[in-house]
Amino acid sequence: MVNHLIVGRRSSPFSSSSTMVDWSKLPYDLVVSIANQLFEVEDFLSFSTVCRCWRLVYLKKHWIPNHHIPWLMLGEYTEGDVSIRQFLSLTRFKIYKFPLPEANGCRCWGTSHGWIVTLSQSFAIRLVNPLTRACLDLPHHSMLRSQGDIEVDWFAAIQKAVVLKVRDDFVTMVIYRYNRCLSFAKYGDGAWTVVPFSNLVYLVNIVCFKDRVLVLTMVGTLILIEMEGPDGPRARCIASPPGDERGWENMYLVESSESLLLVLHYNHRSTHRFKVYKFDIFKRKWMAAVDLGNNVLLIDNYGCTSVSACGSIKPNCIYFAQDNLGSSVVPQQELKMIVFNIKDNRTDVQRLNASSFYDCPVWTTPALR
Repeated sequence: MVNHLIVGRRSSPFSSSSTMVDWSKLPYDLVVSIANQLFEVEDFLSFSTVCRCWRLVYLKKHWIPNHHIPWLMLGEYTEGDVSIRQFLSLTRFKIYKFPLPEANGCRCWGTSHGWIVTLSQSFAIRLVNPLTRACLDLPHHSMLRSQGDIEVDWFAAIQKAVVLKVRDDFVTMVIYRYNRCLSFAKYGDGAWTVVPFSNLVYLVNIVCFKDRVLVLTMVGTLILIEMEGPDGPRARCIASPPGDERGWENMYLVESSESLLLVLHYNHRSTHRFKVYKFDIFKRKWMAAVDLGNNVLLIDNYGCTSVSACGSIKPNCIYFAQDNLGSSVVPQQELKMIVFNIKDNRTDVQRLNASSFYDCPVWTTPALR
């Protein structure tokens, strides 16, 4: 009966009709059990405000959700003098607004670990949790400021930033200098570590697969980054690009159900389509894939995330959040999602019945850490 009262009412789990119940008297193990039946992070936020006893579940981080569905971070605007960031929950088709002055005026990249990576106009790089507003300062990246004798526009200083979990350590990696350089830092490092390459490469994507860091070049070559060793980090090519593929607009690496996938994004006259390849570890070759099972790929301009389908999110599909940079400066637009069915090779446009300011939307997984 308790589970029904709390979990069954998704829009408002704790209504005024429950005020006569002394929820703080429930055994702690039962409270944890109730918390772990909540599906969305916003439900758990409401749950944690019921009473001090229930908030302990949050403080002790005993909430283990069954699904981690990323939110789509949209644009920035101000209410009065407060900087607001907007986040779209795809499972609820609802936009949440959070004050986030810590990311005011910054360029942002989403991650799968609760953080967003921010780059400010002073070239400061930080990890920011949009829910808790916790911040972790990373080393200043002095190498970002110039390309030889040419000063670099701060907005274009980093092409891509990711946070990877490598053997229980969180590592931030950045691709910079127009896709030609790669460096990484752990929290607490005093400087960034540069990864040397023997040949000139143009990097487009980074992923951690089975505790190995892999990067993808613009021509589709797969490179293993060995981060530790007596001679420091080094890069080693392990696979060639798939087949005779040409003409893609973007390429992504992603781990999905313990498989490494390569996703090619094609855009011809605003018609979007995708091809997916699975990496054969033993043959070191890419094999065409048409079935992701119950998985879904969420893609933005910078990265790709794999999650399990749930609710209205369809399995074996790609959800692509297109940028809005072709319009005037951060206009208010109707939000649209490109939905590509991998098996049927069919593209649909899903209108989200909401308008918001956005420019480069990024997927990020909310976490209360």
